[in-house]
Amino acid sequence: MGRSILRLVHKVLEGPRVERVTGHLSSLLGEGEDYVVQVYTARLDSLIVQSPGGADAYRHRGPIMLAEEPWRTYCRWHSGPLDRRDNPWERLYCTMEARDYCRYHRRSTRSLYDVCLSLRGPQALEACRRVDEEVSGEYALYLAHTGKGVKVGVTRSFRLLDRIAEQPHSLATRLAIYDSLYKARKAEMTVSRSGVAREVGARKPRRPDPGAAAPALSYAAERVAKLLDVEWDGTLFRVKPPDGLFSSRPATPSPGLGVLEPVGYWGGLLQLSGGGGLVVLRVKDLLHRDSVMLV
Repeated sequence: MGRSILRLVHKVLEGPRVERVTGHLSSLLGEGEDYVVQVYTARLDSLIVQSPGGADAYRHRGPIMLAEEPWRTYCRWHSGPLDRRDNPWERLYCTMEARDYCRYHRRSTRSLYDVCLSLRGPQALEACRRVDEEVSGEYALYLAHTGKGVKVGVTRSFRLLDRIAEQPHSLATRLAIYDSLYKARKAEMTVSRSGVAREVGARKPRRPDPGAAAPALSYAAERVAKLLDVEWDGTLFRVKPPDGLFSSRPATPSPGLGVLEPVGYWGGLLQLSGGGGLVVLRVKDLLHRDSVMLV
């Protein structure tokens, strides 16, 4: 078995179905207010992996083992488009070792997109402007309740559900759609400066509590809509975690975990089944590294 680079945990969002939740805060005052929530399920499809010796990516739907450390880290660039959905197993990935982007792709549009959303201030906004010059896209401004507070974020509109599934959350909502990454990022910064929501999410995933989140998220969304002079449609949604995720054992990546079968994904956590039962690993600890061995 050789090492493989884990590039993506590929998931398929199914739904929605509709559920009603009663807001915890309003129930303290008497009859609780009901909220309609659209519920999606993230089905784990495959791991997208790449051989260190070639640029092609492909699906892996079988068991894995974790490679012995140290791991090598590779450039994050790939050939997929920024403005539309694609099949991630058809992408070409850079084969250069690099912490984020190699010297050939450091000024790529994909790298600029990451700079726009990860940094703050004039440098971030300048990167956003340069992406707008290269790509015509639609960008969603959203709020998500993390269990500790409300987070504001921006993503490409066609990836909104995927992005929410990648973050620990109880509920989320879309605030607005922009035809410019610069405008969307500037709106996100405005919300963050107002104190209504933060750009940083929860560090530790919490068990979702839609009843507690619904009144708090709705209140925050109404304030943000007024602040930005946009019309919020009131839609609340969430991506449900897989069964047993919060009873699974958090594990440190190690070959000693043995053969593991990926079975679920939510909130940046990969759920796997092995000889010791269900475990969860943080995906960001494994991505873009030759961290896995295919069985």
